[in-house]
Amino acid sequence: MLEHGLTDLSLRPLADALGVSARLLLYHFCSKEQLVVEVLGAIAAQQQVVLAQVDPAADPDERFDVLWARLTSPELTPFLRSLFEVELHAIDEDGLYRQFAQGALHAWLGVVTAHLKEEVPASSANWVLAALTGLLIDRFSTGEERRTDEAFCALKGALHAGGLL
Repeated sequence: MLEHGLTDLSLRPLADALGVSARLLLYHFCSKEQLVVEVLGAIAAQQQVVLAQVDPAADPDERFDVLWARLTSPELTPFLRSLFEVELHAIDEDGLYRQFAQGALHAWLGVVTAHLKEEVPASSANWVLAALTGLLIDRFSTGEERRTDEAFCALKGALHAGGLL
């Protein structure tokens, strides 16, 4: 799923790759959407534990740099790509993807908050998350690492000016 993305995900080839039947997958997960949500949920829980680990003694500027390095790492890219795909599907439906996206975004707010100064209002953490998400989508869709790294530096400058870092 992470290797090929969700757009062309089909249960039969997935089941073949796993050495099980598509019927068995449907029995256990009821639908392709449920399978996607379960898999991404398990991966998200693992990733958020790693991403939320911050050195409380570290300067917020350093913590934010570490977060960006982790978010842009090749190891995390396939997961984030799949997460963004689910979020895009959630725009058009009220089902499982919408529920998953809501929960995931609230968890990501916690990750972002941990990398900012203490006592940052939730609304500020929300717009920082939106800015990071936009930069990541830009980076993944264009491949322009240098430009998005420069934009990240500009974001850090704005966060310093606003007293969040």
